[in-house]
Amino acid sequence: MQMADDYLSTAIVDESVRFAVSSLDCPASVFCWVDPDARVVDYSTTGISTRMMDEYMEGLYVHDPLNVYEIFDFCEDIAFLGHERRHRPEESNRLHDAFLQRYGVHDEVNFIFRDHGKPFALLAVLNGPRGDSFTSRLINWGAMRSYLEFTLRMHPRVRQARQDMMLTTRFGLTPREIQVVDLLKNGASNMTIAQIMGIGVATVKTYVINILNKLGVENRAAIIAFLARIQLP
Repeated sequence: MQMADDYLSTAIVDESVRFAVSSLDCPASVFCWVDPDARVVDYSTTGISTRMMDEYMEGLYVHDPLNVYEIFDFCEDIAFLGHERRHRPEESNRLHDAFLQRYGVHDEVNFIFRDHGKPFALLAVLNGPRGDSFTSRLINWGAMRSYLEFTLRMHPRVRQARQDMMLTTRFGLTPREIQVVDLLKNGASNMTIAQIMGIGVATVKTYVINILNKLGVENRAAIIAFLARIQLP
């Protein structure tokens, strides 16, 4: 099951990135996962050197009009480099442009993906020096973003976050109880759960009892069946 989830996870991201870069005829991209606090927790790249991202994360991001640490506060879910540069100081734009040119990047468009209003991922598509400006293209950007978001919401990572949110809001499980549920789903024994969480076996049993009561089921197997039945929004 884990191998299937891993394959599905990789396939969903790879296909989404491939669709975007091929549709826009662009050579490079950066895909980022973000946590519930809109912080980047993982990223992958195509068509650019690892040095570019290292240099960016080491401080060049402060000059980026599409700053990865600020973009999730934007009102729009599609952001164009050309548009956002209008709101930045000239010197900052100059430094950022010099940075991009060192790596052969001419233009950029960012897609922000949300689930129930919260950002969960970002895809930056980068164009080379011979490409036309993204803002000049007659493309239904909203439809493209919606298609990508629909696909990415099927990712096990996003579905897991949606399930955890439901267990919290609808059934009142605490973060520690949700952690126990996730370990139970993977077949962990009480002893294993205790070791992973750094608690006693008696505490694990208490968590399991609380989970059974909150979900209205009778045993550990029923917890797994319950999770399989619930409809995620």
